[in-house]
Amino acid sequence: MAVADLHNIPPWVGGEGGVDKRNAPPSLSLRPTGGGIGAIGGAAWRRAWREAAAEPAAPGQRVDPAGEPELRGAIAEHLRLARGVSVDPSRVLVTGGSREGLLLILMSLGRELRVGVEDPGHPGLRRVIPLAGHEVVGCATDADGVELARLDSGLDALLVTPAHLYPIGGSMPATRRAELIDWAATTGTVLIEDDFNAELRYRIAPQPPLAALGEDVVTLGTFSTLLSKELSAGYVVAPAGGADALLEVRKVLGMPVSAVTQRAIAHLLRSGAVRRTARAAHARVARRRRVLEAEVLPALRRLPGAEARMSAASGVEVQLLFDAPEHRAAFDTALQAAGLAAGTVETLWSAGDGFVMSFAHLSDAEFAQAVGLLLGVAGRLAA
Repeated sequence: MAVADLHNIPPWVGGEGGVDKRNAPPSLSLRPTGGGIGAIGGAAWRRAWREAAAEPAAPGQRVDPAGEPELRGAIAEHLRLARGVSVDPSRVLVTGGSREGLLLILMSLGRELRVGVEDPGHPGLRRVIPLAGHEVVGCATDADGVELARLDSGLDALLVTPAHLYPIGGSMPATRRAELIDWAATTGTVLIEDDFNAELRYRIAPQPPLAALGEDVVTLGTFSTLLSKELSAGYVVAPAGGADALLEVRKVLGMPVSAVTQRAIAHLLRSGAVRRTARAAHARVARRRRVLEAEVLPALRRLPGAEARMSAASGVEVQLLFDAPEHRAAFDTALQAAGLAAGTVETLWSAGDGFVMSFAHLSDAEFAQAVGLLLGVAGRLAA
């Protein structure tokens, strides 16, 4: 996709007097969302389903409440290859996605916990915490993640996303990770690492997960990024000797993922399809970043009272802040009229007035359309 093609603005954008709403397309969402950029192709999925469905269940075979041994072994091998961490399959529990996984962890830790979350941070998992009867405690962050000097030493658990810091996709450096491990050991706080999007960092090798640096870390993983955003399946990796408490809760809740689905995911992991998808996603992210850096960021920075930024490391999320409500309102009105929807900074539990726009989950055609629409909006408002 040539950058020049992005200047071919659709007819519903522009024109004297603004946008012609009569010809506006359906809303195209730029709100941050999990999954999508690394979705496995249909042919690979169909092959995996056929192979999984063809495996007969042994008569009287007991269902393992922790998950199918085949999948747990494949997850352990995937973590070794993709994240450089050695995990015994006995410490892996299959879940119905990251939210169900977090609920499983919290229920195993006890009642009425004080659980720290990043501020700003992704809102999805944060909403699970009060549902489990626990208190949510906001923890200030900077460009490198949670600020250790400002952390509450009275936390029972701390949920962090060091591989992909919201809202603009930075990464916690190794020194901060080591300091966080030491802080947790000193205060007795359980670290819950949401390791999403770690494999999709294309510019640099992924930093080691917290579990590779400390013993008392619970790792939360999902398959939505690398397989499909519609797939409700994931995993929890317990710390050494800590799987029993999780397993007791798992036995009570039951297994939410069917055996056939688990075997299909195991086939995809072991066949190399997931690693090939990750490499293709790296290339796609790199192309999109080049367009955003060359075209979109300069245009947004010309808006009245605006500050636009994107992580220097990787990712395709753009944060757009405004210094006055009238400037924000003008952009919001123009954005909606153009058929675009963006996430708001307030949903990330952070100070500031503006928007977060993600370009990871879009198809190539949608990405080209979104960039064209944004350039048209920015051009009119900056004129």
